[in-house]
Amino acid sequence: MNLSPIRLSESYVIPAAQRTQLAAASHIYGDAQPSPDELGSFFDFTNWRGKSISNSHFLGRWTFLYFGYSRCHGSCLAVAPRIARAAKMLRGRRFSSKAAFVDIESSPVGAVSPISLEDGANHPHGNNWDKRIAMARLALSQGSDLDVLTGNRFQLAQATSAFHVLREHVPPRPGEDNLSINHSSIIYLVGPDTLIAGYGYHDMAEAQMVSLVEQLDGAKRSKIDLAAIRKRYIRGACGG
Repeated sequence: MNLSPIRLSESYVIPAAQRTQLAAASHIYGDAQPSPDELGSFFDFTNWRGKSISNSHFLGRWTFLYFGYSRCHGSCLAVAPRIARAAKMLRGRRFSSKAAFVDIESSPVGAVSPISLEDGANHPHGNNWDKRIAMARLALSQGSDLDVLTGNRFQLAQATSAFHVLREHVPPRPGEDNLSINHSSIIYLVGPDTLIAGYGYHDMAEAQMVSLVEQLDGAKRSKIDLAAIRKRYIRGACGG
C-alpha cells in the first residue's frame, strides 16, 4: 500500500525515529511543502445550513480538515467519508474528534449568501443552487460524522491563503462541461489547541490518521508564536 507522506509540526517533542517513521512514504508530490506551523489559525466559516462557525467549534478536539468541492467527482468525494470514518473511530477510542469538509467554491459576486436555502429564486446574481444541493447531499450522506462548511468569497479567500490551498481553473477534461478545477488535496490535522499538528495527502488511510492522533495526543508541544501566525491570514491572497 502506498502511504501518504505526513509533515508534522516541529513544535511536537517526539523522538527523531518516530518523526521519521510518521513521515515515511513511497511517493511524494512536489517539493514545496510548507511547515505545518506556517498554516492555519483561521476558522471563520458557515455550515451548510448557514450557521456561523468560529474557532470555538474546533477547540478541544482533534479535527481532520479538508478543503475541496462538494460538486467534485474525484478525490473530494473519496476523502469526505474517509475523514468522517477516521474521526468516528477515534471517538470510539475515547478521543474527542471531528471531521470537517470546507467547500471552497466561491458564490457568485453579489449573491445574498453562500448557501442559505431561503435566498430569493430571482436574485440577479444567481443562487448557486448546484453547490448548495451538493453540500446538502454530502452532509446528509455522512450524518453527524462530517461537518460540511463554506463561506463567502472573502472568508474563503482568507481561509485558502491561511492554509495554502491552491486552486486554478483549467480547460475541461474529457466528458466535462465548462471548466475543470485543479486544487491541492491535503488532509490537515488540527490539534485541540486549533493549531495545525500536521498534514498528509488525500490518500491517507483511516488507520493512518487514527495512529497519527494516538501518537501525538500524549506528546508535549512547544509554544508557537501565535502573533506571527495571525499576520499570515490574508498575505498574498489579494496582492497585499
